[in-house]
Amino acid sequence: MIRGLTLLELLIAMILVGLVAALGFPSLARQIDRLSVRRAAVEVSATYRTARLWAVYHRSRVRIEFSASWLRGVAEGTADSVFLQVPGPARHGVRLTASRPAIRIGPTGIGWGAANTKIVLQRGAVAESLATSRLGRLRRYP
Repeated sequence: MIRGLTLLELLIAMILVGLVAALGFPSLARQIDRLSVRRAAVEVSATYRTARLWAVYHRSRVRIEFSASWLRGVAEGTADSVFLQVPGPARHGVRLTASRPAIRIGPTGIGWGAANTKIVLQRGAVAESLATSRLGRLRRYP
């Protein structure tokens, strides 16, 4: 005698699997948002630090430009030249809002002019803030 599953048993199993998946999906979506924002924050931080080190090493003034689609380091001088350009946080689905679209760093690594800037990275309900100071520090606020 071959014993199999009835249609009712299969239906109950599918409903249980669907309920478990429905309960886990919101936390999974939030975790993906959190990872995307964290990755974008690391990329913005790395771009900032690379441009700042470039300014100190080359004893030159640097402008760091922030946009959702790209992050750029520009050496300022008689002719501006782009030495660093990476894709921005938009490629991770993260929205970037900055109090200033660009920051200037002097040859000593200290901010030039109005260097205090707040950058907010957001995806869904998850947000992370980065703040730069005139001394050239970059801080992350989850």
